[in-house]
Amino acid sequence: MQVDVINQLAVEIFEQNREIGWWDDLDRCPFQTLQLVNTEIAEATEGDRKGLMDDHLPNRKMAEVELADTMIRALDFAGRYGWRFSPRLTVDRDSYLGTFVHMVTGHTTMAVKHLGLTGINCLLASKLWGNEIHDMGHRILRQPVEYDFLIDMCLTVAEAYHFDIEGAIREKLAYNAKRADHKRENRTLSGGKTY
Repeated sequence: MQVDVINQLAVEIFEQNREIGWWDDLDRCPFQTLQLVNTEIAEATEGDRKGLMDDHLPNRKMAEVELADTMIRALDFAGRYGWRFSPRLTVDRDSYLGTFVHMVTGHTTMAVKHLGLTGINCLLASKLWGNEIHDMGHRILRQPVEYDFLIDMCLTVAEAYHFDIEGAIREKLAYNAKRADHKRENRTLSGGKTY
């Protein structure tokens, strides 16, 4: 995926999600939102472990769609805060994070790659927590480098497994736009998609 496509998707995803109520509270807890990234990674692992096709997009593997969902969540978060992706793996290969990402993505199993994604996402959360954003009032978050590594790593995992990540993202966004459980009025019902 091209960098400009990724950054445009971040804007589009945030606007789509804001329109349907995911961002009615622009100052909602960012850590809950980042934890939802981890849930998508866990679902990707489960899909890979069981060799499942996706239940929403049955023409695609669950691992591919859940990796797309991981990126959708991360890009939505970036869109909210105006973050712009800039590739790091080729620039910061010898940094601590670059070394970690190359080590994990070079591993043979998808589960280890997913653990690496979770680790990068947790480092992103810890960087934000370290900036004590929870005491800042109206939140404007400076972009940590961990966001770039998270997106880079998603793309690396997708490439390793020959996933059409951009196609999966676009297909899932189109599917989500029509889902009853994504509508504002249904999200707040008992058992709905709200946090």
